Amino acid sequence: MDTVNGAPFAEAVWQLDAVALEPARLRDVLLTIPRGVTAVMGSSGAGKTSLLNVLVGFEKPDRGRIIGAPRVAWVPQNGGLWPHCTAREHLEIARGSTTGVDELLAAFDLAGRDAARPAEMSEQERARLAVARALATPAEVLVLDEPLTGVDPAPSGRYWDVIRQHLARTGAALVFSTRLPELAISEAEHALCLRAGRVWHAGPVAALYAEPPDEELMACLGPGNWLTPAEARRWFRAQITQPRCLRPEQIALTPVPEGPLCVESARFSGACAEAVLRHVPSNATRTFFHRPPRAELQPGDFVQLTTLLSVLLLFFLGA
Repeated sequence: MDTVNGAPFAEAVWQLDAVALEPARLRDVLLTIPRGVTAVMGSSGAGKTSLLNVLVGFEKPDRGRIIGAPRVAWVPQNGGLWPHCTAREHLEIARGSTTGVDELLAAFDLAGRDAARPAEMSEQERARLAVARALATPAEVLVLDEPLTGVDPAPSGRYWDVIRQHLARTGAALVFSTRLPELAISEAEHALCLRAGRVWHAGPVAALYAEPPDEELMACLGPGNWLTPAEARRWFRAQITQPRCLRPEQIALTPVPEGPLCVESARFSGACAEAVLRHVPSNATRTFFHRPPRAELQPGDFVQLTTLLSVLLLFFLGA
C-alpha cells in the first residue's frame, strides 16, 4: 500500500503527481498530503500560495495531475470576502442556515460587527471573518493561506482554539501556509517545506523540530544550534559522529568562576536567550540559542555549556 510519512494513502486527502505551474512556480511536485493538519512553509516566492491555489482548483496545473477532490473551504491571502454581504450574511450563506451563526460571530469577536460589510471593517476584522466563514461550511478540508495575518497575537491564540475545536468536532483536515515557525509547531502535525517551487522536505513536525536533516531545514521551525563533530568537541568537549541539532530548550549556560568559554554578548529573547560565546583557547566565537539563565549574563562572564539529561546521553554517546 502507498504510504506518506508512514501513513496509508487512504488517510491522505491529495496526491500530486509531477505537478508543474509555469513559469517555474511549481516544479514537478510529487507529494501526498495526509489527513490531519499540515503546515506549508517556505520563504517568499517558495511556492506556498501556488501550491494552495492548485489544491483548491483556483489554478490548473500546466503539467501533472492531482488525485483527490474533497469538499474544500478556501481562505486566500486577501480573504476573498463578498463586498456586498454583511458579516452575518457571509456566515449564513456559507452555512446554508442561521444555525450557529451567532456563536461563530462571537467566537471571532464579530458579534458587534454583524451588519458591517468588508469595506466598513478593519483588516483584522476581515481576516477573522474569512476564517469564520470557512468554519461555517461543511468542508472536508480547510485550506488557509497565511490565516489571521496581522491579527494581534493575544486574541489570535483564542481564534486558533476555535479552529482546533472545529477540526476535532468535524474531523476536517487543515492545510495552511505560514511563515511563523511557532504557529507550525503549535498547530500542525505535518510539515511541508517548499523551496523555489519544489518540495524541499515533507514529514512530521515533531521530527523536523527534534532531528532536522540539515541546518537550513532546522531554521524552518525556529532557532536552533547546528553542531558539527568538530564544533561539538570545541564547545561541549563531546564526541559525535554526525552533525546534530540542539534546540534552545536543550541547552543551558551556567556561570562558572573560570573556563574556556567567555560571554561576548547576551540578549534575552523571551522563550529563549541568545549569547555570543568566545572559545578562549582558539579565539573562535559562535552564537548559541539557549534556555534563559536564572541570572543575567554579562560580557566577560565565564560559562559552561550543558544539555538536558534526555539529550545528554544521546549526545555524548554520539548516537
